Amino acid sequence: MAGIKSDGKSVGAAAGAFIVWLILAAPVAAQTFEIPDGFSSEIVRQSTEGGSVAVLRIHPDDGAFSDLSTIEMRPIIDSIADPDGWLRSRVTADIELPQPDSDGIFDSPDSPLSDPAFDDMRGSVRSMLESLQSLGKLPLDYCQPPDTSANRAGPYREMTCVFAIGPLTQHLVFRLQDLDGVWYYTRIRTMNERRLRHLVAIANSFHID
Repeated sequence: MAGIKSDGKSVGAAAGAFIVWLILAAPVAAQTFEIPDGFSSEIVRQSTEGGSVAVLRIHPDDGAFSDLSTIEMRPIIDSIADPDGWLRSRVTADIELPQPDSDGIFDSPDSPLSDPAFDDMRGSVRSMLESLQSLGKLPLDYCQPPDTSANRAGPYREMTCVFAIGPLTQHLVFRLQDLDGVWYYTRIRTMNERRLRHLVAIANSFHID
């Protein structure tokens, strides 16, 4: 993300970091991320109009909010003539929020409500979550224009969005990168700014071997 840096440490260089390979059907080189301890990865299949595609999904280890702090990367089969227009089309009201039905959502390290200052606000969490979700109806109003930045693999176009109401914030980062004629789409999402720095650092470790 343009303007977002890791907090003085290289997440990719964390103790126990290991390499995740995104295996694609196309005959291209292995796509590599460096994943630190405390995070997990998996390859999932997502349906497309032409069939299905392999998606690399990275998230913190299991916790009440771990599914809300994720990186997803997948190859784009079709050519993209207008990267900025393509990114804008990806910004939808797809904001997945937790159901505030247990105190566990206040205790996870990925929770935006883990600070003790929010202890007295537990009764009003549901209405705030519903209000945050409603902001996604006009998503582009909460996004910065696409910009160019770079990771280890080279330059990419990126759009960042921030949906906020009260103490709740949904961060979304959309990246589109052309490497040797193959487009890669990366989506980063989290409700925790500290996790955002971690996820951005992981995404910035992307490279081709």
